[in-house]
Amino acid sequence: MTGIRRNLPPLALFVTFEAAARLGSFTRAAAEMGITQAAVSRQVRRLEEELGLRLFLRAHRRVEPTPAGRHLAATLTEIFGRLTETVEAIRPVPARDMVVVATTLAFAHFWLVPRLPLFRARHPGVRLRLISEDAAFDLRQDRIDAVVRYGCPPFADGTILASMADEVFPVASPALLERDPAAALPAIGLEWPDPSWLSWERWARLAGADGQAIPAPFLRFNHYIDAVQAAINGEGVVLGWRRLIAQALREGRLVRVGHASAVPVERYHVLVPALRRPGPGAQAFCDWLQEEFARDP
Repeated sequence: MTGIRRNLPPLALFVTFEAAARLGSFTRAAAEMGITQAAVSRQVRRLEEELGLRLFLRAHRRVEPTPAGRHLAATLTEIFGRLTETVEAIRPVPARDMVVVATTLAFAHFWLVPRLPLFRARHPGVRLRLISEDAAFDLRQDRIDAVVRYGCPPFADGTILASMADEVFPVASPALLERDPAAALPAIGLEWPDPSWLSWERWARLAGADGQAIPAPFLRFNHYIDAVQAAINGEGVVLGWRRLIAQALREGRLVRVGHASAVPVERYHVLVPALRRPGPGAQAFCDWLQEEFARDP
């Protein structure tokens, strides 16, 4: 790598050349970079000397890249663009500028993301970062402004602002039910990261259906999104959290199987750090979340 760097002209020359080629003007490149037009011209000429080829055809009051110049400019524009994206991704963002919200993959996919346009319309100036993971978030350690957590309080790391219960019942695709109504339906299982989350066996006890035979799942997933998609595809029956699969039910892609249902003691909770006051953007998002929790029937 050291040898490669040694064989390249100075990076500053490439930066100047890329600006001149992209803008089609030494004058405009000089204005963008905060240097003189003469300095741009000197740096471009030096780069041409270093490479041993012409990068621009110079005419009266205008410059035009040569074929080699266009090729080099396209490569540099792509490289600098990717570099900018990488720097933006790794650069720490002050909390006052970015609201960081965390939740599970399923809640983000099914419930939160479809509603985000409502928040964006009301607060277009609030910058939002959504972290979706099924691993637990600790508000005392992670730099998170708010979290939507499914579970049972109390929570040592946060203060609850709003809570929302859910109803759970088996669902499947209409095509699966129509295929053979009398046949035993295959179950789809979930490998939850938290063993206290709802399983088929615990659901049967809560729903008063523990006397019924619960078949061993022949198909298992470690993400609820994949399990729901498999059910939509007709692969089997999955436990459906009504708030998460509401759209699939409305659209008829999933239907209830039987009449048994359960309302677990666990709920969805909006939490903020216990020892840190939310900033204006985080407060606006939390206020909006509380309204959405109250509005979801």
